[in-house]
Amino acid sequence: MLRILGLSTVTFNDIVERIGITMLNAFLFYSITNILNFHNFLFFGMGIVIILSALLPYVLAPALTLIYILGYNFSSLFLSSTNTITLPMLERAVLMIIFFFIVPILVQIKYTSLQGFLTTESMLGSIISPVFIGTGVSEKGRDPKSNVISALPALYIIVFKVLNSLPAFSISSILYPSIGLVLLILSSILFTRRSLISLVGVIPLYPGISLVLGLDYLSPYVIVASLLGLAVNAIPSVINFTRTLSQNKSTIEKEKREMISQIEDKVRLINNIKGGSVNLPVEFVEVLSEAESSLKSQLAKVNSCIDNDCVTESFKEFQSVQESVDKMINDAVFKIVIDYNNVVNNIRKLGVNAEEIPIPPVLKLNELDVNTIVRILNTIDRNIYYTTNKVNQILEGVEKTVGGKYSRILVTDYKSLDKISAILGDQVIRKGTEECLAIQADVVRELRLSPLNDQRIVLSKKINQVMIENFSLDKINNIVSITDEHIALLKKYLELLSNKRDEIRKLELPEMKDYVKVIEDLTFVINSNLQLCEKIRRVYSFISVLNDVDTIISDIESISALFQLLESLGDMITIKISEEGCVNLDEVGIEQKYGRYVVSWLKVRGVETLLKGNQICRAN
Repeated sequence: MLRILGLSTVTFNDIVERIGITMLNAFLFYSITNILNFHNFLFFGMGIVIILSALLPYVLAPALTLIYILGYNFSSLFLSSTNTITLPMLERAVLMIIFFFIVPILVQIKYTSLQGFLTTESMLGSIISPVFIGTGVSEKGRDPKSNVISALPALYIIVFKVLNSLPAFSISSILYPSIGLVLLILSSILFTRRSLISLVGVIPLYPGISLVLGLDYLSPYVIVASLLGLAVNAIPSVINFTRTLSQNKSTIEKEKREMISQIEDKVRLINNIKGGSVNLPVEFVEVLSEAESSLKSQLAKVNSCIDNDCVTESFKEFQSVQESVDKMINDAVFKIVIDYNNVVNNIRKLGVNAEEIPIPPVLKLNELDVNTIVRILNTIDRNIYYTTNKVNQILEGVEKTVGGKYSRILVTDYKSLDKISAILGDQVIRKGTEECLAIQADVVRELRLSPLNDQRIVLSKKINQVMIENFSLDKINNIVSITDEHIALLKKYLELLSNKRDEIRKLELPEMKDYVKVIEDLTFVINSNLQLCEKIRRVYSFISVLNDVDTIISDIESISALFQLLESLGDMITIKISEEGCVNLDEVGIEQKYGRYVVSWLKVRGVETLLKGNQICRAN
C-alpha cells in the first residue's frame, strides 16, 4: 500500500522512476488531449496529472497508458466519427495492450517497479518522450529479469511490422528493430551488474535505441536517451563506489582505532606494572622498557597506515609483538618469583621468617594478569620492607647493646635480602652478642635480686633457652630483647636498693658508705647512654657488693636490733675480749651469721677483732 501511495520511495531508482513517470505522464496526457480533443482541459488536467503522478505513480502510469491505447485505437468511436471497428484497429489495440500495458504491469506487480512503463510511455508519448527509453532498462541494482522484461515493449514494433507486411513478409523489414531489441536486452543485463563494469551497458544501448526507434545514430533523441540511461546507471554506481571507498576507509579507520586502542591499553598496563612497585628489579625494568618500546614502535606503524593491506599487515605484526611481549613479561615474572623464593629459602636458614610466593600460571598482558603481577610485586615489596626493617632494627639493637656502627640494609629489590648473610658472617657481631649473653647468664645466676627473684628466674630461663639456639638473626634479636629486659630488671633492682640507702647509713658500718656509693654509681651507669652490655658488665663487677647489700636489706630489722643489743652489751664484750682474748657469740645471745656485723661495730669503736667460727677474738 505504501508503494502504491508513493510513500516508501527511498532508493535512487525509485526517485528516477517517479521523476521519469511524472514527466512521461504529462507528455502522454498531452497526447491524449490531442487524440480526444480535450484541449480545453489541457492545463488543468496537466496539473492534476503531475500531482497524482508524484503521489500515485503506480496507479496513474497504468491508467494513462491504458487510456492512451484505447484513445489512440478507438478515438473515432469516442468522437462519433464512425461506428466501425476494423480488424487492423483491433489487432493494433490488442498488440499495444499486450506489450504496452500487460508487460509493464507484470513488471510492476512482480518487481514493484515502473521500469516497464518508462519504456512504454517513452515509445507512446510525444515531444521528448523518446529520450526516456533507456532509463527503465538501465537501472542498477534491479533483478536482471526486471530489466530484461522492461525492454520487451520494444517487441511491439517488430510484431506490428510483421503483421502489417503479411502476406509479403520480408525478414529485412524487421532485421534492424530485432537487432536493436537484442542490444536493448543485452544492455539491460549489463546495467544490472553491481560493479562499475555495468557502465559498459551504454555501448549496446546506444545502437539499440537507434535501431529500435529507427532513428539516425546522430539523432539528438538517441544521444540524449543513451546519455540519460548512462547517467541513471552511473550515478548509483558512483555513489556505491564512493560509499564503498568511504566504508573501506571507515573500516580501515575503525580497525586502526581498535588496534591503536589495544596497543595503548597494553602500554597503559605496562605503566601500571611499573607503578605497582617502587623497587622493581633492574632486569624487569629493562624487560618492561623493551616491551613498551616494541608496542610504541608498532603503534607508529599502525598510525602511518592508509590502506587496508597495511592495516592487515600491521595487525599481524601486532599479534606477533603481543605474543612476544606476553612471553617476555611472563618469563620475567616467573624468574622474579623463582629468584625471590630462592632468596627467601636462604634467609630462612639464617632464622628470618619470610613469605614465599606461589608460582603463578602463565601470565599475559591483560587487566586480570597485570593485577596478579602487581599483587606479586606488592607482596615482595611488603616482605622486603618487613624483613629489612626487622634486620635494621636488629642492627640498631646490636649497636645499642654491644656497641659498634653497622651499615643498614638499603632496599633496592629482593636481592637486597642476600646482604643478611653478611650480617651473620660478621664475627664482631657474633662475638659481641654471644659474650653479652654469657655475661647476662652469669649475672642472673650470681646476683641475688631477692626482691625480684621471680622475675630473675623467668629471665634466667629465657637466657638459657637462647644460649642453646644456633646463631641466627632470631638469636641476635632475642639477645637484644633479653638485654633490654635485663636492663629494665637491674634498673628496677637498683631503684629498690637506692630507696634503702638511709636505712643502710643508719647501721653505721664502715663499709656502708662505700656500698651506698656503689649503688649510686651503678644507678647512674644504668641510666646512662653506655651500651647495654657494658652496663651489665659494670653491674657484674660489683656483684659481691650488691649481694652483700641485698643480704643486709633483706635482714635489716634483725641487724638494727643487733646494733641496739650491742649498745647495751658493748662494754661487757669489749672487756671480755680484752681479758680473755675472745668472746663466744652464744654467750651473749648473738647468732653466728651476725658475727661480721659485731666485728664491724667494734671496729668503729676502735677495737680490732676477727671472727673465728662462733667467736669474736682480738686481732693481735
